[in-house]
Amino acid sequence: MLICPKCKKELKKEDHCYRCPEGHSFDIARQGYVNLSLKQKKNQGDNRLMVLARSKFLEEDHYDFMRQFVKDKLVDHNIHTLIDGGCGQGYYTKEFKQVVDTVYGIDLSKEAIRYAAAHDKQSQYFVAGIFDMPFLDHSADCITSIFTPLPHEEIYRVLRENGIWIVVGPGPDHCIELKELMYDRPYKNDWPDTHMDHFECVSQDLISNKAVVEDVWSLLEMTPYRYNSPSSSLDKVKACKSLDTTFEFVVSIWRKI
Repeated sequence: MLICPKCKKELKKEDHCYRCPEGHSFDIARQGYVNLSLKQKKNQGDNRLMVLARSKFLEEDHYDFMRQFVKDKLVDHNIHTLIDGGCGQGYYTKEFKQVVDTVYGIDLSKEAIRYAAAHDKQSQYFVAGIFDMPFLDHSADCITSIFTPLPHEEIYRVLRENGIWIVVGPGPDHCIELKELMYDRPYKNDWPDTHMDHFECVSQDLISNKAVVEDVWSLLEMTPYRYNSPSSSLDKVKACKSLDTTFEFVVSIWRKI
């Protein structure tokens, strides 16, 4: 179900590479992933330090309750072929492979994909963008978008008829304590859209949990506040030894129509 990023013809796996009928080939890296990105920028997506910080936080499993919730939805909808768009270091992808026959993880960060492929030998990982995915039209049962931009047209192209799109974003009170620490007037997150062209909303669930975070700086690395906040706010986080934190997510399930 893969296509060549150069000519858009089908890619076939060979011994050490993927090759299309036009002769374009893409080597399989030692870790098992394939770089299908045509962009030449060195610093696309998360760099190595960001990947390690996010991995450190995620592997404490503060987000596992959400991961299990989505995993159960994959079972409920009888998903066999899944694309995890913007998969990062594969924290969700590797768990989803336990209940899905074929799982692909894509992300523009080569460092994140390298980490994912090194820690998960069951899923297939590719360096690729979510706005130009290397997949055939109407080829996937399900696409997951967990804290990523939402490329509506590309999702619609790749999903099969009646395919499922699972979107996860922050709930209104997600990390509200971190905001209270950093800002004088913290704001709540907006509720996500309840209407989307060419998709019907199957369900929207608000799920939450609370936990004490010991490494507050790694939590900050999971959020956009890390790069959009003044140094005085960042200093408050650096000085914080632990934080009782609300983790809240909206899980929206859309069906292609």
